[in-house]
Parts: sequence; structure tokens; C-alpha cells
Amino acid sequence: MRKYGAWVGFCLLLAFIIGQSVASAIGENEQIDKQEIYGTIEAGYAAQYKIRGKQWAPEKMYDILTPYFTNNFLQVFTDENSGDTKASGGYLLKEKAPFSFGSATKVTYDDEHNLVYVYEKIEKKKVYEVVTLVKEQGKWKIGGYNAYETLPKEIVK
Repeated sequence: MRKYGAWVGFCLLLAFIIGQSVASAIGENEQIDKQEIYGTIEAGYAAQYKIRGKQWAPEKMYDILTPYFTNNFLQVFTDENSGDTKASGGYLLKEKAPFSFGSATKVTYDDEHNLVYVYEKIEKKKVYEVVTLVKEQGKWKIGGYNAYETLPKEIVK
């Protein structure tokens, strides 16, 4: 009888642990607000396009871009678009985000790395355009942009 009680106790404990893990994962996914993410992407694209081609100090560019981009991503943009080494900056982002923000735009959450991937297949180019977002200080920010012929495993899973 004791063995039976121990097994019941073990099964209940295991069910509780699994339930907590599932509830935690679901809770994280529920915190992802698509409209907030879409708004960040649109505003980020508009902000970086606004400063493109301007001879502004890096500090001024940081002030404009900081609400939408991670520091690492900002460093690349400001390095290429400031001072005497100013490049066209056209390689980084276009004027508008590549997404329709409709049913073709997909959002996935990578709980292992705490990243959000927003992607859409662009049929004309035959590529997936992907924007990666990172949560910094409680706010989602653009951390990267890539185009792929096939989606990487971390996005598909």
C-alpha cells in the first residue's frame, strides 16, 4: 500500500511540475502583443529612414533610434552613417517594413533565446524577410534583419 501511495504522490508532483512549465510557456507567449511588435517595426523603419543621408552626430541618431533598436543593431547603423565615413546606409533597412502585417505575416517566439521572429515570404523575391526582436528593459526592440531562401530551424520550430 505504501508503494502505491508513493507512486500517486510522485505522479501528482510530476503533473504539477509539467503543468507549471506549460503554464509558464503559455504565459510568455501571451505576453507577445502583435500590434505592439508591428508598431515597433513600423516606427523603427520610419525612424531610421528619417536619418538616412543626414550628417548628424551619432548621439543624435541614437536618440532617435534608441526606442526601436537594440544597442548592437544601432552601432552598425550609426557607424555606417556618421561623420566622414558616412555611407549610403541603404543596405540596412528600406523605407518601409517588408511586411503586409496581415495573415501572411507570421510571428514566432523562441523561448530558448527570448526572441521574437516576424517574417513573411516575399513571393516576388522568393525569400523570407525576417525581423528579429529582443526584449530590452521591458520593451521589444529590433535586433536584426535577414532574408532567407528557407527559414532557419530556430524560426520554424
